[in-house]
Amino acid sequence: MPLFSILCPVYRPPALLPFAVDSVLSQTLTDWELFIVCDGAPPETVAAAESYSAQDPRIKVRAFPKGERNGEAHRHTVLQEAEGTYVAQIGDDDIWLPTHLAAMSSLLAEVEFGHFLEMRILPGLVPNMVMASLEEGEAQRILETSKCLFGPTVTGYRMETYRRLPEGWSPAPQGIASDAFMWKKFLRLPDITIRTCNEVHALKVPDYFRSHMSIAQRRREHERLALLAADVKARESLVDFAFKNLKQRKTKA
Repeated sequence: MPLFSILCPVYRPPALLPFAVDSVLSQTLTDWELFIVCDGAPPETVAAAESYSAQDPRIKVRAFPKGERNGEAHRHTVLQEAEGTYVAQIGDDDIWLPTHLAAMSSLLAEVEFGHFLEMRILPGLVPNMVMASLEEGEAQRILETSKCLFGPTVTGYRMETYRRLPEGWSPAPQGIASDAFMWKKFLRLPDITIRTCNEVHALKVPDYFRSHMSIAQRRREHERLALLAADVKARESLVDFAFKNLKQRKTKA
């Protein structure tokens, strides 16, 4: 049985999907199964996903009609057959650093639910660190509001904890972010152990900063990001820059 079950939901054409999947294949920890969850994705996306599955039996493709909201219910369906001890998720337009799963396994060996810092990559490959600490009130903020400062790409949880939830992944009500709606369910569990790890192991590449970019432009950007992620010194420099920029923002504030 694999240590990790990984979800990769996708609804769009496959131009960016290979970068996410390749970053999973590049993990230093190799004990995983990856479910590419096609939420009404076009046939060419399903075909691209199946080409990976044909080459690596750890990769599994599950194709569904378009689900409500972000197809959250499909994630729950897939987790019913998943066999991992831990659960992780990667956005189809995000990139994990090679250290992601190894670091997440260390975190989840100690707590039931945890996350790394989310480093968002702005256009021009500018890193923007987002600080959120479950130990400093972020958990209460999630419970009281409709948003949170870390998404699925940097979050992990134990499968046994997911099984304890009264309700798993399901469509979020309008006005509430899918991840915030899901994290509320975990945080309401009595005596759940949680932690923020102030490390960076992923590149979050948000759509909402890129409405002006064509898919060809985004693919070229991802090609550059993949090279950065694969180079130890380059990714360390990127993370260092983001932390320094964050410190400067706090000083000015």
